Formats: sequence, C-alpha cells, structure tokens
Amino acid sequence: MSFVSACCNTPPVQAEYTPTGETIEQDGLKYYIVGDKGASQGVVFWYDIFGFHPNAYQVADKIAHAGLRVMIPDFLRGNPLTMAVLSDRPALMEFVTGRGSWDFNREMFKQAVSVLQGEGTANIGAVGFCWGAKLAIQALGENCGIKSVSLVHPSMLELKDFEQAQGPVLLLTSKDDPELNEEFAVVKAKPFGQLSYQERYNDRIHGFCGARGDFTDPEVVRDVNRVIQLTAGFFRESLK
Repeated sequence: MSFVSACCNTPPVQAEYTPTGETIEQDGLKYYIVGDKGASQGVVFWYDIFGFHPNAYQVADKIAHAGLRVMIPDFLRGNPLTMAVLSDRPALMEFVTGRGSWDFNREMFKQAVSVLQGEGTANIGAVGFCWGAKLAIQALGENCGIKSVSLVHPSMLELKDFEQAQGPVLLLTSKDDPELNEEFAVVKAKPFGQLSYQERYNDRIHGFCGARGDFTDPEVVRDVNRVIQLTAGFFRESLK
C-alpha cells in the first residue's frame, strides 16, 4: 500500500472559486454542505490531501447541482498536507497511520452520515479523491450507513478493500494510477457488480479532478465534467 508517486511530487494548482453552499460547525468540527436539504440521495465527499481547495468546492457544487445533497467534512481539521510532508517519507507514513487513517477518521465520517440522515437524506454514498478514496472504500467495507462509493484517481487501494466492499464501486483512474483491473473484477463478481463501473483517463494526471487539476484547461474541464456526470449518474442508480 503506497501513495501514487505523482501524488508526492506534484503541487496543487492556484485557483479561485466561490462556493455556493454553506459551512457549518458541529461538536467543534467543520463541514461544508451544499444541495437541497432533505434530498433523498446524499454524498459524503472525501477531498484529497490538500483539503478545502477551490477545486474540491467546485466539484462538490456540481455534484449537488445534479440533485444530491453533498457534505465535505474537514477530515484534515484545517491542517492539509504540504509538499514538504509529501516529500518526507517518514512524515508521510506518520500521516497515513495516524490522522490520515480510517481508524482516526471513522467517527467524523459517521457523524457526517448522521447529519445527512437527520435532514431526511436516507440513501447515502461517498466520493473519495486520492487518499480519500482509500478511506471511502474502507467505509463501504463497514456498516457505516453508505451504500456505494465513487473513487476518483485513488491512492493506496489494496485487494482486500475490494474484497470487503459491501456495495457498488465506481472506479475512475488517471494515467498515473494503477489500473486495478484484477481488484475491480472482485467487485464486479459480487451481487451488486452490475452497478459497478470503471473508466480510465489516460490523458490526465493524478489529481486532475482535485487540487492538481487545471480548471482553466478546456480538455481537463471536459474530463472533470465527465467524472461528475458519471458520479452523479452512478449515485442516482446505486442509491435507490
């Protein structure tokens, strides 16, 4: 299990965007939430290692525009990773096994699901970018109140993550990511396999939908919109 190498040597882009949702605090933790309150379908959004980047807000807003309630918990608690940490393997591994681990973030994830459920959103999935994809699929492997996950340019995925998945998986990889075809076949063979789908973006770098994506490039935007379209459609079908 390791980060995609491009994840450790490519800095985030500079970007500007004004989010359309709102930020709330509960029990001292910060959440961004957007979309129709009480929508029947909702998503917990796991951003990448750079946290609340403008691109994360923009993608969340577009998913919400498709009719889903979207919540981004501040899993990094105001302390996103820096390029210095990414280039320091001991520091990076400390993050992976510490505050970046599923064990550390499980309760915050469950709280986000609970907030959505409390609003009347009964059918919930999760989106994960990069490191967030690892934690999203781990959530799908436990009884955490979600039914499916969209994994976008993921890092650190292992065979056991797919073996333990208890719902459909949308797997969207970049040219820098492992193809994960054998791992994905495990999900396809499960009873919900017909709802699972994978697509690869061989012209895109790891992180193109997140903090590393150049949203001023029309070709990148085209593929980002494709990812959003696939993700929204996937949840419409898998969260029924």
